[in-house]
Amino acid sequence: MNIDNSNLQSSKDSSGAIERESACAGKPLRLRSARWIAWCAFAFIFLLVSPTQAQNRPTPAPGPSPVNPCPTALTTGQNLIAVPVIGSAPGKLQGTIMLSDEDEWMTFRVPPGAPPGLRNQCVPQHVRIFREWGAKPTLARAPYGDYAKPKMQFALPRPGPTLRARVGDLVQLTFINQINPLNFPYSIDRGETGQGGGCDESNAGYPGADKFPDCFHGSSTGNIHFHGTHTNPNTTGDNVFIEVRPSLRDAKGQPVVTQQSVAAAFDSFFKKCEVELSHNVLREWPRTWSDLPAAWTDEQKKLLQLYDTDLVNKYGPGVRKLWPVDEKQLKEGAWPQYYIGAFPYCYRVPEYTQTVWPPAPPAGMQMGGAGTAEMGDMDGRPLMMGQSPGTHWYHAHKHGSTAINVANGMTGVFIIEGQYDDDLNNWYGTNWTRGAQVLVINQLGMSPNLMRGGNPGGGKIDKGPDFSVNGQLQPIISMQPGQVQMWRMVNTSGRAGAFFSPPAGLEWKQLAQDGVQFNSTNYGNSHNGSFVMAPGNRVDLLVKAPACPNNQKSCTLGSYPVIVQNEVDPSDLATAKPLTLLTVNVAGNQIDPTTNAGQFVPVAKAPAFPPFLADIADSEVSGTKTIQFASTPPFQAMHTIDGKKFDGEVGAVVLLNRVEEWKIVNATFGPQIAHPFHIHINPFQIVDVFDPNTPLIDPATGKAPIDPKTGQPYIDPQTNQNAVKYAFHSDNLAPGQCYLDPNNPDTWNPRGSPAVPCDVPAPPKSNLVWWDVFPIPSGYAPTLATTPNGPTTNPLLNASGQPIQVPGFFKMRSRFVDYTGQYVIHCHILAHEDRGMMTIVEVAPVRTPYSHH
Repeated sequence: MNIDNSNLQSSKDSSGAIERESACAGKPLRLRSARWIAWCAFAFIFLLVSPTQAQNRPTPAPGPSPVNPCPTALTTGQNLIAVPVIGSAPGKLQGTIMLSDEDEWMTFRVPPGAPPGLRNQCVPQHVRIFREWGAKPTLARAPYGDYAKPKMQFALPRPGPTLRARVGDLVQLTFINQINPLNFPYSIDRGETGQGGGCDESNAGYPGADKFPDCFHGSSTGNIHFHGTHTNPNTTGDNVFIEVRPSLRDAKGQPVVTQQSVAAAFDSFFKKCEVELSHNVLREWPRTWSDLPAAWTDEQKKLLQLYDTDLVNKYGPGVRKLWPVDEKQLKEGAWPQYYIGAFPYCYRVPEYTQTVWPPAPPAGMQMGGAGTAEMGDMDGRPLMMGQSPGTHWYHAHKHGSTAINVANGMTGVFIIEGQYDDDLNNWYGTNWTRGAQVLVINQLGMSPNLMRGGNPGGGKIDKGPDFSVNGQLQPIISMQPGQVQMWRMVNTSGRAGAFFSPPAGLEWKQLAQDGVQFNSTNYGNSHNGSFVMAPGNRVDLLVKAPACPNNQKSCTLGSYPVIVQNEVDPSDLATAKPLTLLTVNVAGNQIDPTTNAGQFVPVAKAPAFPPFLADIADSEVSGTKTIQFASTPPFQAMHTIDGKKFDGEVGAVVLLNRVEEWKIVNATFGPQIAHPFHIHINPFQIVDVFDPNTPLIDPATGKAPIDPKTGQPYIDPQTNQNAVKYAFHSDNLAPGQCYLDPNNPDTWNPRGSPAVPCDVPAPPKSNLVWWDVFPIPSGYAPTLATTPNGPTTNPLLNASGQPIQVPGFFKMRSRFVDYTGQYVIHCHILAHEDRGMMTIVEVAPVRTPYSHH
C-alpha cells in the first residue's frame, strides 16, 4: 500500500482516528481526492495507541475483595495441568509464538504482611503472556468470581507453550507481538517518548539513582532468549539485542501485523534459510538484512517510520526515533535492532556427530592447540561442541523489563531431544521421555520489588518463598506404587532459588543439570541428594514412588510432599520456612519391581555421555579473566559488573575456539546475596569455589563443633559470634577453622596460604558438572566483637587501617567455540540485571583478514 507520508498527520488520540475513519467510510469513492484516499488508507492501517489512555478492559468493581475467590485449579491440592506443546516434524521445529496480554488470576498473600506461605487470595491482573498458535491442549478459563455481574471469564496463569525439537533440527519460529499498549499505561518504553526519563519512578526515593536503560520499566517490547542453546547468537538466532515493538493498530483497534500478514514472506525466508543452513552445521545465515525478503523489510521500514511519526505527534520533537537507529546500523553493516509486530527466528541446533573429542578436522585444515581451528573459512571449520540434548527454556530478554516479563509468566520450556532420550527410551519404552512431567517453577506477580507502588490488587512480586508450578500452587502429581517417572524441572523465577531437601518416602536420582546430562559417575552418586535450583537452573530427575506393602498388587499409599526452601543466599536456609512445592499422590496398581518401569536406569545403561562434554583439561586453558559482580549502596544498592552498569559496551573479548578460565567474584558484602551468574551460548564447568561465609561444620556430626568447655558451639574471640570456617586471627582457632591473613588477599581462598594451609582439599579436575547458571558465593565483612554496651558496627581493619572485605568467588572454564558474535553475561536475579548487572561478551574470529605487509 502506497502512502504519501508528507501529506499526512498522525492522529493524537484514538477517538480522532476513529472519527476520520468513519468520515472516510461515508464518502463515495468517486468523490474522494487522491490526497483524501491516502489519508483514509493511512487512518485504516495505523493507530498507535497512547500509553496514557485509560485501559479498555474489564476491571474489578470497587469494594472489598472476596476472602478467597481462587478458581479451583489455583487452590492447593489440585491435579497438575499440562502445558501445550509445539513439537517438531522430522528435522524441523516450526510454529508461531504470540506475545499478547490478558486478564489472569494471580495469587497473593493476604494481608501483604502475612507470614511466608500464605498466598490465599486470587485477584485478576492484566499481564503479558506468551501463547501458541494452534498448540494443544488449550486450557480453560476460570470465572471472575463475585467482582462483577455477569461473571466474566479470566485465564489461569500458565507458562508459554513447551517447544520440542531434536539436535540437528532447524528452528523456524514466527514471533508475533500483539500486545495492546492501551492496557499498560507505562509501557511504550518511556526512554523513547522523552517522558519521565524512561524509568518507572516512585515517590519513595527509588529509583532515584537509576538512569534509563538500567532501571525498571514496563514494556510492550518483546523478543525470545533461548536459554541453554549452543547456537548462533546473531541475526535470527539467539539474538537478545533485537527489540520487537507491538503491531500498529488500525482505526478499529485491530493489529495490522498478524500471523497471516507475514506468512508469505516468512515462508519464503524459512525455505531459503533451510537451504543456506544445509551447507554446513556451523554456517551462520542470514548475515545481512538484505537476506530477508524485500517485501517484508520494506514493510518494516514503513511501519517504523509511521511509529516514529506518531511518537513525534504525541510527545514532541524530543523523542528517540527507531528507524534512524536501524538505518545507521544498516549503513554500518550491522543487524538492525528494532522491528514492528513480527520477527522470524531461524537457526540450527547443532548436532555433534563425531565419536571423539577434539574433532578430526577436514582434510587441509590446520588445528592449533587443543582442537582450535586456525582457518579463515568459518563455514569449513569442524563443530567443536554441539547442542546438549536436555531441558532448556525461553523467556523475553528486554533489558529493563526482564523481571516484570518473567513475573507475568512469559517463560516456557524448550526440550531438545537426542541420544539422551533415545537411551532412556531404550530402557523404559518407546517415547517414554515424552511422558515426563514438565514443571515450570515461577514466582508470579505484577511488578518487581521496589518498582512503582504496585496496584490495588497487591501485585508486586512476593518477596517470600512461595512458588507456583505451571501457574498452580502446590499441585498434585499422580504416580503408581513403585513407578519411576522423569521430571523436567525449570526454575524460571526472576528472584529466588529453591533448595530441594531429600524426599521423605520418595526416591530420586538426578540425570542432568542445566540441560546437560550427568556422566555415569555423577548420576550414580546422586541418589536422594539435596540440590539448589537457582533462578534459571534446570534439573532432570528420575523419581520413584514407594511400593505397596506385603507384595500387594494394588494399594493407596497417600500423599508425599516435595519440600523446598526459598534461597537467595545459603544463609537463608537457617530461617527459611520449609514449603510444599507439590505433592505426589501414590495409588493404584503396583509396578512390578523386577521390570524396567520399576527401577532407576542402571549406571551401565544410563544415557551415553557425549564426547564433546569431556572435562576441560588444564592444557586447554589459553587465557584467564577476572569479572566482578557487586551490589553496593546507596538507594537499595547499585548493581554492577566490573564497577559499571550495563551501557551497551563490550565487557569481555574472547577469541573463537579458545578455552578460558574465569574467576567470577562477588563483592557484595551485605546483605548476603549469591548472585546467580549466567552466560549465554556456552556452558561452563566449575573448578574452584570460595565461600568466605562457609559455616564451621564437624564432619562427624554435620553440625557446628561443640566447645567442651562450654557445651556450646565455638565462639570466635575476634567477632564474639559462632566461629565460621575462615578466621582472621591465628590464636585460639576452633577445630577445623582456617586462618586467612587479613593483610594478604592472596590467602583469601579455600586453601589459605602455603605457610598456613587450610584442610580444604583441592577441587577435582574430573567428573565435573556443566552449568549455565551458578550462584557466586557472597562476600564477608567481619566486624569486631560486641562491647559491653551492645553490638558494634566497627569493621575489622587490616594493618593499613582499611576494612576487611573478603569477596566470594568461583572459577569456571568454558570452551568459547563454534560461534562468533556478541551475547551477554548477567545476574539471573532479574531485578539486578534490569538495573545494570549485565555486560556483553564478544567472541571474535580467530584470525583477522589483514596482512602485516
